[in-house]
Amino acid sequence: MAQPAVLSLGSINADLRFEVDKPFSSDATVRASGFSRKSGGKAANVAYFTQRLGFPTKLLGQVGDDDLATVAIGPFMQENLDLEAVFVAPNSMTGIAVVVVPADGNKSILSVANANMNWQTPAVEKVVQAIDNAPASSVLIADFEVPRIVLEAAFKAAERRGFRIIVDPTFADQIEKTDLKRFYAVSPNQKEAADVLGIEVANESQASQAATEFNALGVEIACVKLPDGGCILGERNETTAIRAPAVDVVDKTGAGDAFIAAFAAATLEDKSAYEAACWGVAASTFSVGRKGTQASYPIRSEFDQMLAAVLKKNGR
Repeated sequence: MAQPAVLSLGSINADLRFEVDKPFSSDATVRASGFSRKSGGKAANVAYFTQRLGFPTKLLGQVGDDDLATVAIGPFMQENLDLEAVFVAPNSMTGIAVVVVPADGNKSILSVANANMNWQTPAVEKVVQAIDNAPASSVLIADFEVPRIVLEAAFKAAERRGFRIIVDPTFADQIEKTDLKRFYAVSPNQKEAADVLGIEVANESQASQAATEFNALGVEIACVKLPDGGCILGERNETTAIRAPAVDVVDKTGAGDAFIAAFAAATLEDKSAYEAACWGVAASTFSVGRKGTQASYPIRSEFDQMLAAVLKKNGR
C-alpha cells in the first residue's frame, strides 16, 4: 500500500527578495544591500519542506508561461518533487512576491497573484483527479491564494476521500465562518485569526479565546501563532500555550509555511495535536534563524534537534 502523501494546494511564486538596513518610510528611498530571485509561494514552500522532511508530496498549483516559472519551480526539479499537478496558465505571468527584509527580520511582502488566480476548467479537473488518485489517508493543505472554485473542488474531493484538510487562512475575506467546520486544522497568526473571526486578537489571552472560537465553529485543531514563535493550541475547547526556544531572528519569511508543513507531517505520523503543534513551532523557530524561505528550512536531523529543544522548553 502506498504511503500517505501531503497534497499542497495554493500559491507558487517567484520571490524577488530585497535585504535592507532599515524599514521603508514614506518620504525616503531605501537602499537595498542584497537582492535574489528564489522559489516561493505558500503551497510551494510547504511542498518543499515536507519533501525535505522525507514525506511523499505532491504540489498542486499554477505557474505562468514566462521565464519566472523556472525560478518558481526550479528547486523542485532538483529535489525530484512530484510536479505532475503543476500547470502552466496560458498568457499569464508567474505569481510574484516582492519580499523586503530589514535587519530585524520582520519582512514586508507585496504579492501579485498572476497565474495563481488564472485557472481554467481543465486544470481544476486535474487537481480533483490528483486528489482522487492520492494514497489513502493523505492530507490536503490549502491556502486561499487561488480561486475559490479551485478550493471548493479540492475540498469536495478531499472530503470524498476522507482526507483531513489543513488550512492556512490567508486572505480572510475569502473565508466564511461556515467553511471552518470542513477543516481538520487551521494555523492563523493573530491578525489572520482576527480577520476570520471578526474579533480582536492582540495578545495571548485573546489568542486563546480565538482558538476556542475556532473549535466552537467546527475546527478540530486550531494553532494560533504568536509573534514570539510559539502558538496557542486549541483542541476540544481547551487551550495550551506552546513556547518557542529563544533564537536570533534573521528572517521571518516563510516561517508560517514551515509551521503548517511540519504540523501536517506530524499528522501523517499520527502524532497527537500537542505533538503536531510542537512540530510546527520547531519548524518555524528554526526557519527564522536563517535567511530566505525554502533555504532556511531544516533537514530532518536539524529539525529533530529543534523539536527536542521545543519539548524541553515546554517541560516534556
